[in-house]
Amino acid sequence: MRLLGAGLTGCLAVLFVVVLLQTRDQGQRLQQLQDKVQTLENANDLERTNALEDQLRSTVERLQALEGVEQQVQSLSSEVQSLRQLRSRPSSFFPVEPDLEPTPTPPSRPPALPRLPGSR
Repeated sequence: MRLLGAGLTGCLAVLFVVVLLQTRDQGQRLQQLQDKVQTLENANDLERTNALEDQLRSTVERLQALEGVEQQVQSLSSEVQSLRQLRSRPSSFFPVEPDLEPTPTPPSRPPALPRLPGSR
């Protein structure tokens, strides 16, 4: 009976050690998988960040282009205003004439084509 108890205790001890080693191996594998998942998530985040960075860069470029156009519009607007002011002042060099639009020249008609026999 003692021998059977000792054998059973030994088997339980060996089984405990085996289970303990397998648990440790599984923990290591789980840690490796978590590291791989983290690496993949970081790579995806980096790709998204790069895409967002490109979108932001493109938006900034468009805004800068619009600002340049706005400055041109403001410049042209001020030039138009100054020209209107110059035009409204009477000047001895350039007498002010009423706004008359030039009469358009009548469109010229192409010469008539000769009629072919048998056509209407």
